[in-house]
Amino acid sequence: MNPGDILVVQLSGGPGLGRCVDMDTQRVRIAIGRNREARLPFARVLLETGLSASSHDEVEALTQEAEAVAARVDLEELWDIVCDDEGTMSLSDVAELYWSTAPTPGQIVGLLLHLSRDDLRFAKEGAEYAARSREEVAEMLARRLRRERNRIEGEELASELGSGKMPDEPSAHQTNLLEQLRGLVLYGDDYTRAGAAKKFLQSFAPGARDPRRAAYVALTTVGFIDEDECLDLERASIPVEFDDAVVAEANALVIAPPLETPGRRDLTHLEVVTIDDKGTRDRDDGLSIEVTEADDGSGDVYKVGIHITDAGSVVERESALDVEADRRMSTLYLPERTISMLPPSVSADKGSLNPGLQRAALSVLARLDSEGKVLDWEVASSVVESRAALPYEEVDAALTDPDAPMHESLTALEALSRALRAQRESAGALNLERDELSIKVSPDGDISVRVVARAAPARSMVAEYMILCNSLLADYCKQNKLPAPYRSQKAPDVRDVIAQTPEGPLRWYTIVRKMAPATINTEPGAHGGLGVPAYIQASSPLRRYPDLVVQRQISHFLGTGEHLYDDEAIASVAQRADVQIRELGRLEEQRRTYWLLKYLDRQRRELEEMGEESLFDAMVLENAQSRSGSLELNDYPFRVRAALPSTAAPGETVTLRLHGVDLWRRVGQFVVAQ
Repeated sequence: MNPGDILVVQLSGGPGLGRCVDMDTQRVRIAIGRNREARLPFARVLLETGLSASSHDEVEALTQEAEAVAARVDLEELWDIVCDDEGTMSLSDVAELYWSTAPTPGQIVGLLLHLSRDDLRFAKEGAEYAARSREEVAEMLARRLRRERNRIEGEELASELGSGKMPDEPSAHQTNLLEQLRGLVLYGDDYTRAGAAKKFLQSFAPGARDPRRAAYVALTTVGFIDEDECLDLERASIPVEFDDAVVAEANALVIAPPLETPGRRDLTHLEVVTIDDKGTRDRDDGLSIEVTEADDGSGDVYKVGIHITDAGSVVERESALDVEADRRMSTLYLPERTISMLPPSVSADKGSLNPGLQRAALSVLARLDSEGKVLDWEVASSVVESRAALPYEEVDAALTDPDAPMHESLTALEALSRALRAQRESAGALNLERDELSIKVSPDGDISVRVVARAAPARSMVAEYMILCNSLLADYCKQNKLPAPYRSQKAPDVRDVIAQTPEGPLRWYTIVRKMAPATINTEPGAHGGLGVPAYIQASSPLRRYPDLVVQRQISHFLGTGEHLYDDEAIASVAQRADVQIRELGRLEEQRRTYWLLKYLDRQRRELEEMGEESLFDAMVLENAQSRSGSLELNDYPFRVRAALPSTAAPGETVTLRLHGVDLWRRVGQFVVAQ
């Protein structure tokens, strides 16, 4: 190898020709092109052509000759002759066999270029070449055909998506590309094939500033993703359907007559009623009340029964049902669907306090005076029979109608609940009964929105008895040293807020911002927000797994005097539940926001078609200079953001105009109406 020799070297883009300039013991300096040089190790020299050049033009001439040769070479016939032979051949051997004469330097270089670009029939092994087997070539050809077909199908799909259409019958490869786009929509850059999905997206939506959103728009436009599909379910790996084994176990459950179970107290004589939202099927709590006169004649005494379905007697520990409930952790309530923690055959049938059926229960029986003071109480494993399943609205109506069924008992329950509430408030409870949105979506997409007053008598009453039940059960666990997940919370000093801020959204907003989050611990502590010395949650065992565990713990202790779960097991469930249920709550809130915004946007469009504006009065909650103001709509307990004038102070009412909705980001675009 001498200066001026023409060499074929391995460059980053493949083999290339260059002229040797000089060399040392380890590297050779190569002139590549007219004004470029490279220092390469000798191992990168693929071929010494035997030709010398004094200028780049001579190298370029050989390059053009070799490229022409490379384009004409067809090694199929030669390969067919030698493919059954074993061993390897040098580049010169292959050239001589192919041309049947001594090849020229241009032919050898051209053959080298061809072999480096097309290894279908000959594989490079070191400095030599081996003919591939017939089977290997057939397999490689099939792969190449498949890649070419995929390329064509990808281009066809990109063309369709770019026109807002979908192939009538997508191929397997096209479906895979669509799934890649869906993965990008779901997980963004966390998706393992995000790079491939973005590359394909660029083929029909070049320059998309938000690839994730662009993919979503493309897929919803062609119907591959339903615009209203709750993608968060898949993101959070939330199971929607129950496994066959879980359904089979639920269907096979045989509930023995509860009165035949030793140790259960017969309370079927009590007038038990369940009170829930209309359409509720998983009825896990009921109320009863008996009014008697105090022994000393000082007034009425109320014997209240709070009866929780004994779900633990139906769902056996470590069964398939129990494992599934643990995995789901809670029932998920979305406007468009309910995803139950337990199969309907358990939650709505075998475990539900349905009217006219005897059910095993955990009953908290408390005697109270007319001022809501608890005189004495006990916890019992029981059997109850619900007399009626009433929606809240029907109870509210019965409270004002002396002729309504159960008017007397419901009125007594409601009056006593107000006394209980007063007792808690005197202990420092913060009763923040903010109205809530109830949003339901029918299978055909109709959206109904109504505001539910949490302070309505029936709702407030039921909430009060659930607080009483859970606080007494917490006391029971504390007295008997039963491991349980106690919820505690330090109550803030909000006297200034109450004194200075009128009742309404601003007061609620300000107080909640002052409140520390509740903590969960196996050691009991006061729950200042509720005004009780200790608190657990055990009143919804069909809907919340921690409630099922606590109830199971108490029921087992009542029957055996022993603990079923130790501190470690309780802490494990409580910690997992705290994270998972909070995530489920966030998802529920996001879906309510989505459907409300869609509902408001439909109204906006209808109004604009009539030449009107979509206007909303809203109360200012916060108006910081550094960001948009926070407001709550007067017609809906729903917070929005909008740029506000600096003079808009918290507590003031302004009129907002809705000029658009971004459902991808779940944001309403509100501006102050002029």
